Amino acid sequence: MMKRRENMAQTLPMVDAFGRVTTLQPQVTYKLRVKNGYILVLRPNQEQYRLPNLLTLNRSA
Repeated sequence: MMKRRENMAQTLPMVDAFGRVTTLQPQVTYKLRVKNGYILVLRPNQEQYRLPNLLTLNRSA
């Protein structure tokens, strides 16, 4: 049971339209979509161009 709680405490990486890890900027409107293992962060009129490599994202976290 303890492992399950530890897994729930992990945060999902926020990834931009190009598959890179990003942080949110103040005063900018974003559309956030929770995907399978990451949060997609899109600015207005933007779509996802590249899927992130979750293996490298998890390794660096």
